[in-house]
Amino acid sequence: MTVVQLPLRQESEPIPSSPEHKYTQDQRELVKQYQAYLAGACYAKLFNAASPYPRVISGAAPHEPLPMAWLSGDFTDFCREWGRQPVRPAPSPDYLADGLQTVTGTIFMPKGPAIVRARGSRHRYVNTYQAFEREHVPSELSPHFLALLECMFPDADERHTFVQYVAHMFQQPEVRPSWHPMLLSETGTGKGFIFNSVLTPLLCKQTMLVKKYSELLGRFANAMEGTILVQLDDCKSNRADVQIQLKSLMTEERVLREQKGLAAGMVSTYTRFILASNEEVPLNIDDTDRRWWIPKRLGYSHGLSGDDGRKERIANVIQPLADELKQDGALEAIHDYFINYPLDGFNPKSAPMTETLRQQIEKSVTPEQIFATDFLDTHATKVLKLGDLGGAFVKGGLSKPGNGPLSELLTTSGYRQDFLTVDGHKTRWWFPVTMQRGEAEAILAVQEPF
Repeated sequence: MTVVQLPLRQESEPIPSSPEHKYTQDQRELVKQYQAYLAGACYAKLFNAASPYPRVISGAAPHEPLPMAWLSGDFTDFCREWGRQPVRPAPSPDYLADGLQTVTGTIFMPKGPAIVRARGSRHRYVNTYQAFEREHVPSELSPHFLALLECMFPDADERHTFVQYVAHMFQQPEVRPSWHPMLLSETGTGKGFIFNSVLTPLLCKQTMLVKKYSELLGRFANAMEGTILVQLDDCKSNRADVQIQLKSLMTEERVLREQKGLAAGMVSTYTRFILASNEEVPLNIDDTDRRWWIPKRLGYSHGLSGDDGRKERIANVIQPLADELKQDGALEAIHDYFINYPLDGFNPKSAPMTETLRQQIEKSVTPEQIFATDFLDTHATKVLKLGDLGGAFVKGGLSKPGNGPLSELLTTSGYRQDFLTVDGHKTRWWFPVTMQRGEAEAILAVQEPF
């Protein structure tokens, strides 16, 4: 194949004229101001597999890429907003987009640059993370805000831990904790208000309220993409496989992202969870689980309960705070409180143990665990197939758990899985972790499984 070498333009040669050169100097300056605005707002030219045409995208609205032609209409609006006559004829989208960087997608990277370039690649991505920016000078910190924290967490040590956890979201959003708060409470104590009216605006709406586990665990679910905080709002499920999947999502720093029409891939996640529930036992927790931090159950003040407690909390704390949050500088003051709160002793990878967590573990023994324990205690050989336990559930008149939950039941019961050679064939078996492979094979050689 013959490669044609094109001659390079000499520096002394004039740049070819373009239609844009017909504009006056004043008009070209106006175009430059618009281009500077686009660059400052992190607009870029997007090329990806979702469209054969280039589009315009902004980090502030990453899910709304726009056709390039939008630039012409927006530039006209820009001129009018600045009290200038719209430029005629209207500049082409290519001219207006001159200077914008080319990107191939988006990325969520707290404390990262506005445009992120992949290592060893020409690919660049718009960073969609948004840090809180002041609109007003901070006012005095609301005493009703501090009162709400004290009402929700009357134990000073637990209140300190919760505030540190929240402060960590603002001070180190790029470091994802491997443990998360579970807030058990009566209704109307303020946990929903804290999420909706305080944390959501301070986190620039990079939050999500999830009412069903399917919104978090289902295919194409995007709750962990582009969020700093997800509140699990009284989600309910007794399925063991849901709990197993949730455990993984709580600790992993990368998760699978699937988008319709695009290839699936692993992405970094920075999402924290707060599980807020009025249930006595919202999730079963085993005795080795250190993914949850659970303070004392949130209640009401002054020995009140029921409607009296809810009304008192709203009238004396929540509503006054809601009124103050409408004032200029109130949110900025709370943001300063979290930004400056000391993180001494806070470990994002190790949750403090609480008495309430111990109580939840004791309450979390499921019927499936009880049945599995009884079955294994009476099993003749202690060496079995996964289907043996599943069949026992059916014979016992219980619903048969899936293979994942069955494996979890065996693992938590002190069993492990390995290949054993029986009659010259190697197959997978389960047997106690204290039993050697040779011992298990000898048992199978002389006695049929139970």
